[in-house]
Amino acid sequence: MAKFSHAMRTVLVASLIAGLSGCGEEEKKTPPPPPPAPLTVGGTVSGLAGGEVVLQLNSADELVVKADGKFKFPKPQAKGGAYAVTVKTQPNLPVKQTCAVNLGSGNIAAVAINNVDVACTTNTYAVGGTVSGLTAKSKGLVLELKGGNEAKIAKNGNFVFPDTRLPDGSDYSVAIKSTPAGQKCTIEAISDAPDTDTINVVAVTCAKKGRK
Repeated sequence: MAKFSHAMRTVLVASLIAGLSGCGEEEKKTPPPPPPAPLTVGGTVSGLAGGEVVLQLNSADELVVKADGKFKFPKPQAKGGAYAVTVKTQPNLPVKQTCAVNLGSGNIAAVAINNVDVACTTNTYAVGGTVSGLTAKSKGLVLELKGGNEAKIAKNGNFVFPDTRLPDGSDYSVAIKSTPAGQKCTIEAISDAPDTDTINVVAVTCAKKGRK
């Protein structure tokens, strides 16, 4: 019995050693945890009309975006650091646009920033011009824009079509719908606008009938 017990103890010890050895092998096979994701800053651009917008991060890193969709500044940022996304250059071709940034600033916690929203819209302008040659008694000068919108002109100077704005790059046509009694009015395109909010300016010149 003594020999039998000793043999059993030997077998048990060998089994324990084998088990411990197996556990060590399993621990060695456990892969290390993945590195933390880089703390980048990004978001979404929408509304681009074929041009490009240049974004800037913290007044330093620049990113050119040429199409709607996701964007991301490639340079990782420090955890806990502040970030601010701004527009450095607005889209200019094929049309002028203005892009506004929403949710563009804050502090970076433990995850990447991906909710910065950049929305672009095409600039719109008033349509108008100048009128000269009207007298104090002149009545009835009516100009027409694109066959629909009208502007009734009662005095000389700058004018704009009321309640009308056209997107940048739009086609336009201005015509004289009616003229004051006893006068003849002509219209021509000019390149000077009275302000930065008005485009496609025309000059209307009126004179007494019979005058050259």
